[in-house]
Amino acid sequence: MTRPNAVATAFPGTSGERLWKIWWLWGMALGWAASGMLIYAEFLRVSGAVGWADLVDVCRLLAYFTWARLAWRCSHNVEDARWTPMARFALGAGLVSMVMF
Repeated sequence: MTRPNAVATAFPGTSGERLWKIWWLWGMALGWAASGMLIYAEFLRVSGAVGWADLVDVCRLLAYFTWARLAWRCSHNVEDARWTPMARFALGAGLVSMVMF
């Protein structure tokens, strides 16, 4: 029997994946991708393609929101329950930071 992947288990509501996997494995990849998208959007703005830059920013926000939703659903799946509110606070702060920049 094959084990379902993290996205399949977290989105329907089962959220059986451990938080550290979502936070560190998926989050680091998203962080690099979001940084690249932010730099690319700024290059587009400088070159005069403001509409395309806005589209890249919207895609960046959607990618972060998707990951944040996944991490939020998995935030209770930790060994020490104190990590749940800290992870949720960090996710909220990250969303505010993504929207500001």
